[in-house]
Amino acid sequence: MSEKLKRALICVPVVADGDVDAIKQTEKIIEKSKNCKIDIAEFRADHYRALEDCDKLKHLLCDIHTRLKNAGIKLLFTIRSDKEGGEKLDFIAPSINEINLFVVENVLADMVDVEYFSDNASAEKVIKAANKNKIDVVLSSHDFDKTLTLDEMLERYKGMYKRGADIIKLAVMPHSEQDVNNLLEAVSITYEKYSDVKVVGISMGELGRRTRIEGYKYGSYLTFAIIDKASAPGQVSVDEL
Repeated sequence: MSEKLKRALICVPVVADGDVDAIKQTEKIIEKSKNCKIDIAEFRADHYRALEDCDKLKHLLCDIHTRLKNAGIKLLFTIRSDKEGGEKLDFIAPSINEINLFVVENVLADMVDVEYFSDNASAEKVIKAANKNKIDVVLSSHDFDKTLTLDEMLERYKGMYKRGADIIKLAVMPHSEQDVNNLLEAVSITYEKYSDVKVVGISMGELGRRTRIEGYKYGSYLTFAIIDKASAPGQVSVDEL
């Protein structure tokens, strides 16, 4: 039986469209971490307006990464596609995974998010390069419409596990308490079954709020929190955690 987690790692997002705001938010996270435990800062790059300019992106990430590293906080790089709740990008090339690969090959972050349903060949290149450069891969899947059945969630986690990621993340939208319970059960079963991978499970919205707070009791490795007042149902503040 796997050892129960004592707490979930806390990840706080940096959501900015430009360099000045990104650095300002990063410094705010660092300052907050002096009083509250913050383990990871997630740079949501789909909001960054110069994302396709690799030189500008590299310069910003080097700055943010250094600041966070000095504060003992890891950097998670995420480009969330519009199909899974992110901002719609106004360019076609480079692709999301081509940018992810650039970040990984230049070691501009400690962790990188790769969507489970993104192009398989390009995703595998990112995962392979990340493993080589000792960058953790978060293989993720989001459903903003519904919660899959328990069996479907277990199969989704199983499919993620087979891809060789370090962390497998599933976020779903509940419509009942049973949906929330099923998500937590899927996390618990997966946590017990696959001891060599970290599992993350989130039930979104106000209904799934408790999964963000007590998900670690079922084996969920990390949770996402905010510093300021919640802007959407179900969001939890760092102070609350």
